[in-house]
Amino acid sequence: LGVTYLVVVINKMDDPTVQWKKERYDECIGKLKPFLKSCGYKIKKEVKFIPISGLTGANVLDEVDPSECNWWKPAYTKAENNTSAKTLIGLLDSFQFPDRDASASVRLPVLDRYSDRGTIAMGKVESGTIREGMKVMVMPTRNEYKITGLWAGEEPVKKAKPGENVLVKVHGAGTEDVQKGFVICSPPYCRAVTKLICELAILDMPDNQPILTAGFNAIFHCHCAEEECEIVKIFETTDRKGKTNKNAAFASIGMRAVCMVETARSVPVDTFSHQPMMGRFTLRTEGKTIGIGKIVKLPPKKD
Repeated sequence: LGVTYLVVVINKMDDPTVQWKKERYDECIGKLKPFLKSCGYKIKKEVKFIPISGLTGANVLDEVDPSECNWWKPAYTKAENNTSAKTLIGLLDSFQFPDRDASASVRLPVLDRYSDRGTIAMGKVESGTIREGMKVMVMPTRNEYKITGLWAGEEPVKKAKPGENVLVKVHGAGTEDVQKGFVICSPPYCRAVTKLICELAILDMPDNQPILTAGFNAIFHCHCAEEECEIVKIFETTDRKGKTNKNAAFASIGMRAVCMVETARSVPVDTFSHQPMMGRFTLRTEGKTIGIGKIVKLPPKKD
């Protein structure tokens, strides 16, 4: 789902039964690595481990006293377990992430809307720069409107860049025209589809249906959109050991599946490779998260 780094924090290292012993720390790491690897993480590149004490604050902001833990400094000096930072805050500050493209097409999924002398939509700018006065299209209805007001928090602004939470006044639209899960966008517009091909990791299943097959129904959650969906076809599955079955009829917990999902109504989405924030989703049913996935392919565009 686009998680660049995973930080695993081993807490309560100051507990009387632990007393900052390296053996206990290594035991925790040894038990976690196989599980994280089965989830698809590359341990040596994406996962970092660090021991802390939340109660005393050791290794959170300030490094643990060597008199309490004499092995930590040699460990991070050698970059053991892919961690070379002294503290948790230092580790978080060391991460480098690419900036979102402010020059790309606008993508603003609508979280909610209300009426106040016009329709006000709220959401986070996922890509592009939205400006007061610009013309936009709302997907999936394909209706065009003009942005006549823009606020970041309570402050009126002229433009907003990726990552900013904004309020947008959509001139000419009613509250029924801009609903939760719709996407405000600029050319080239995003797609609104009912069928998509995805890679899905199976995390859980309902008690009365232990396997996932064609015909399985769930709720599709993507950005702010929620829509009923059905698994139409399973193309292939991969088990925990990495064995691939090209003619799979079902998938079970712990497997990854390439499958086709069909939604009850059209949903504005994109492929994960093109726009990650519009291409990752979860499937939920009966209060459980059945799977997490990413969209790999959309149907061909109609002329």
